[in-house]
Amino acid sequence: MKAITYTLFALLIIACACVMTCPDKSDHTDALKEIINDKLAQELVQKTDAEPDDGITILGSMIGTGIAGLFLDGMLQVDNYFVCSVGRIKFEGEEYIVSIGVLNHVFTLENKNTDGTGQD
Repeated sequence: MKAITYTLFALLIIACACVMTCPDKSDHTDALKEIINDKLAQELVQKTDAEPDDGITILGSMIGTGIAGLFLDGMLQVDNYFVCSVGRIKFEGEEYIVSIGVLNHVFTLENKNTDGTGQD
């Protein structure tokens, strides 16, 4: 009987921690902006043969992040399920899950390529 009580008590504590630390829409937006900023910086470095700290790379990623922020504010929908939250984007009639938040952390889903082989 004590084992069941301890197990239920532990589950209650975990559930309360999840509810109290569930990420909101701004957390999902920030995580997605960070990924977009990293990808833009990588592309700018490859295309311009510049260093990651060059002005063109910094300026390009700032502009790209600003545009991405406007896009995400309008397109991102975050559903809160108390213990976790799910970020979705609707694009061309299809809805895609792009992030999952739990315990104050947002996990983003990245697709390496479109053919499903996992190789770039």
